[in-house]
Amino acid sequence: MRRVTLFINGTSKNGKVVAVYGTLSDLLSVASNKLGIKASCLYNGKGGLIDDIALIRDDDVLYVSEGDPFVDPQHEAKVTSDQHGAHTDWLTLNIGGRPFTTTRSTLVSKEPESMLAHMFREKDVWGNKRDRHGAYLIDRSPEYFEPILNYLRHGQLIINEGINIRGDFIHNF
Repeated sequence: MRRVTLFINGTSKNGKVVAVYGTLSDLLSVASNKLGIKASCLYNGKGGLIDDIALIRDDDVLYVSEGDPFVDPQHEAKVTSDQHGAHTDWLTLNIGGRPFTTTRSTLVSKEPESMLAHMFREKDVWGNKRDRHGAYLIDRSPEYFEPILNYLRHGQLIINEGINIRGDFIHNF
C-alpha cells in the first residue's frame, strides 16, 4: 500500500494522508471528498502534473487543484508576507474577478455575525482559497460587494443604480 499527503494547491496547511488505490480518477475522487473541493489535477512538490497513478510514490506530497496551474505554497507564503510587510491586517479579495483591498478589521468589526466576519475573524481558519496573486477568492458579484464593503467601512449603505435590492443583494454577504 502507498500513502500520500494531499494539500490544496498553493497551501501547506490542513493536509490529508490517504491511501493510493486504483486509478488516478479514484485518487482524485478521494481528494475531492477529503479536501472539500472538485479535484481535477494533481501536482508533485516541484509543480509537475501527475497524469499517471504509477508516478506516485509512497509518502509523496501532492497538491490538488480544481484545474488551476500549480501554485508553490512556499512562494505564495513569501509573496503574501512581502506584500503585507508590517501591515498584516491588509488583505485583497478577488470578488468575481475584481480585486478589492481592505483591512481584516473592516470585514469583521461592524457586522460580526456576517459571512465575511466568520471567514476573516482569524487568519485562515476556513482555509480560504486564494488566486495566483494571493487574493482571497469569493464567488460573488463585484457590483453587489462594493456597496457592502463601503457600508462596512463607513456605516452607510449606498446602493448603486441598477442594483436590485430585493434580489440577491442582502443574501450575497
